[in-house]
Amino acid sequence: LEHRKLQRVVDMAALEAAGQTAVCVGVGPQAPVLAQASAARNGFAVGPTRTLATTCGTLQTGASSLRTFTLSATQAEAIRVSASSTVTTSIAAGVQALFSGAAPPATTTLRATAVASVPRPPQAMLRLQTTLATIDSRKSATLNALLDPLGGKVTLDALGWQGIANTDINLLAFLDQLAVNVGVGVGQYDQLLAKNLKATQLIQAALYVAQRGGATAQVITNLGKVLLNANNTTDIKLGSILDIQSGTLASGLDASVQLLELLQAVILLANKESAAVIDLPLNVLNLLTGSIKLKVVEPPQISAVGNPAKAIIAPLGPDAIMVKTAQIRAVISVNMRLLSGVGGLIGAISTIASPLTSAVSSLLGLNLKGTVEALLCVVGPCEAGDIVPFGSPTVDISLEVAQARSYLTDYSCSVNKSLTARTDSAALDLKLGRVIPASSFNASPTVYPLPLIDIGTRTCTLLLICGPHKEFTGGGVGIKIDTPLLKSASVDLLFSAVNSTAPPNINQPPTYNHTQATNILQSLTTTIKGIELQVYQPQNGNLLGNLLVAVGNLLDGVKKILDPVINDLLSPLLDPILNSLLKGLGIDLNHVEVGANLTCGSRAQLVL
Repeated sequence: LEHRKLQRVVDMAALEAAGQTAVCVGVGPQAPVLAQASAARNGFAVGPTRTLATTCGTLQTGASSLRTFTLSATQAEAIRVSASSTVTTSIAAGVQALFSGAAPPATTTLRATAVASVPRPPQAMLRLQTTLATIDSRKSATLNALLDPLGGKVTLDALGWQGIANTDINLLAFLDQLAVNVGVGVGQYDQLLAKNLKATQLIQAALYVAQRGGATAQVITNLGKVLLNANNTTDIKLGSILDIQSGTLASGLDASVQLLELLQAVILLANKESAAVIDLPLNVLNLLTGSIKLKVVEPPQISAVGNPAKAIIAPLGPDAIMVKTAQIRAVISVNMRLLSGVGGLIGAISTIASPLTSAVSSLLGLNLKGTVEALLCVVGPCEAGDIVPFGSPTVDISLEVAQARSYLTDYSCSVNKSLTARTDSAALDLKLGRVIPASSFNASPTVYPLPLIDIGTRTCTLLLICGPHKEFTGGGVGIKIDTPLLKSASVDLLFSAVNSTAPPNINQPPTYNHTQATNILQSLTTTIKGIELQVYQPQNGNLLGNLLVAVGNLLDGVKKILDPVINDLLSPLLDPILNSLLKGLGIDLNHVEVGANLTCGSRAQLVL
């Protein structure tokens, strides 16, 4: 009976202190004062035989769904009140002591503890569905290449990366561990997000948390390899990949994140800040020769959490809850001579050499003679038109992928809670021709026409001898693509019981919703059909200059052959670009899949 009374005292004291959002340090109602006053009103006065201790802290849900209280003087998400009372030993306790063979004590100390959570505002979390659930050899090659500019001379095979992909860690535990490692107070998330950190510090914190969470020895070993081989020079900010609204409670961070998604975001952020241009291995796109260069313009923001009541005031403002994919630029160079259909193109060009020379000579005001006429020059040397197919054997493909994003615009905590996220799909700009990247890929590259036909000249003499070919004397015939292949589209994703996507509480797995799938193959086909063969006037060097005129019917035959050639060039690259290169970077151009959680606000309540 006395123990029940004592438990009731600490229950009421904890609830009263938590109900007034009390604190243990700083400005505000003081939890120890409120708890002691409550205990006194309930007949429990602190004295020589009675103690009362009040502490503040946070709550965390473990792997077994059990809550634990973590002491923190600066974070008062929960109030713990502990009391002890020394009373005369009861008859029942004395009899029990006699049966145990011990003399009954004159007094017994009773103890009771209660933990109450403070009233909590609603908390919402958005995240992007990972594209790295399944790792193949191409994705592993991409991930290995991303480590290279950071000094990470380490190669993990697909199974090694798959093990990391199969591991989740607790976001709150990661942040708290990182805070301890870098000397920031636990719970000081604003300070932690803004602090200059090293990639190694983030990887090390993730490794510790994964190890405590029961990750396999292979996962820990592979993470250790990445950690040991990464450099420690580039400054990065955690706030670039995690969007945590100012004032967010620790309970709002009590969620799991995929370890590989977090690691990939750290690597991409470090690449962006180091201004590295990444050389990807050719097997990512099944190329035998050529090059693939990649620049991370903006890293992904993989998770966002905060109070939705603040977010909906200005959905794109400072309290926004927003997730984003990475923004990248890539230039892929391929040798066209290795492509099928090139022989047919060369044959078609040879049949129009003479009429094309006459047309270009007239259009440009040049005195170009056909080869036969030049060989019959009566007075002095003559300039003969000399058409050579493929002035450049290499074609460049530039891809610029703008960020997809999703941000919270509305929510409801009625009986059937719901959440709305405005979602913008990624945009893709395609350039094809001769691409000249900007310095360090810091801006969109410049694309020049790809010279398919070099309209040059040779000087012929009376002796029926012609000199060497002079490149692009009369310009050339080329192609250029510079167009948005995919435009960003915006849609509101509703997470609700109406469509079986009601958002669960933050400490549970999210529900996912996605935008309508994009037919990117159809977009590519339309782009290829829109290619025009054009004649260009001469320019210094071998880059074709301004468009002069379309030759019309003369090139129709060549165009009919060229369309499938370009299709043969781009189509085989499309699948590895979408499913290996971009998905290895966390980008899915087919659709955007967003996960959502919503924990509605609550009053003070006993939790332990």
